[in-house]
Amino acid sequence: MNSPRLRKQHGGTMFGLIAGLLVGLVVAVLVAVYVNKAPVPFVNKTARVPPTSQQPVDPANAPDPNRSLYGKDAPAGSVPPSSGPPAISAPPPAPVPNARRNDDPIASFYTGPGSSTPTPPAGRTPASPATPSSPAVPESTGTYYLQVGAFRVIEDAEALKARLAFMGFEARLETADVPKGTVNRVRLGPFAKLDDMNRSRARLAENGIEAAVVKK
Repeated sequence: MNSPRLRKQHGGTMFGLIAGLLVGLVVAVLVAVYVNKAPVPFVNKTARVPPTSQQPVDPANAPDPNRSLYGKDAPAGSVPPSSGPPAISAPPPAPVPNARRNDDPIASFYTGPGSSTPTPPAGRTPASPATPSSPAVPESTGTYYLQVGAFRVIEDAEALKARLAFMGFEARLETADVPKGTVNRVRLGPFAKLDDMNRSRARLAENGIEAAVVKK
């Protein structure tokens, strides 16, 4: 009874061994095919660039192996190496023509050698710029008024008079006939002194009121 069992075990072992060998063979074949088809970077790069010694050389630029045997007298067909085109020197600068001499003695005095700014001759004084004259001041004699405004409507004149009274000024209204009708003038004064008039005029200007000087 033990003999059939031993035969079954022996047959199973052989079957497993053969199956393992077949699987290993298939794997080895697949690996070999993959390795042959896969590109190898280092081998390809080396194969692309041929070594310097194996690169083709242009016959015109190839060195002459018998050049050392020629000596000083080189053969007629040999061409000595050129050392480049001869250097071309720049032409010398053209001489600057002498400036024409100025025969004017006065001009040569102003623009003499070593002088950067013209100097007026002795005895001549440069004229000073004219100073603008100050506005004329009215004469101190007479009577002066400050006319603050002139209105056709009496109510406007009275409103300005009230504003001046609020500022401390005593104004007066004067009616005058003009070619275009009647006007109502608002005036301050009279002023006996110019200083008093100027002070009042300055105060009016500080409050935005312009006044004209009227002399009688």
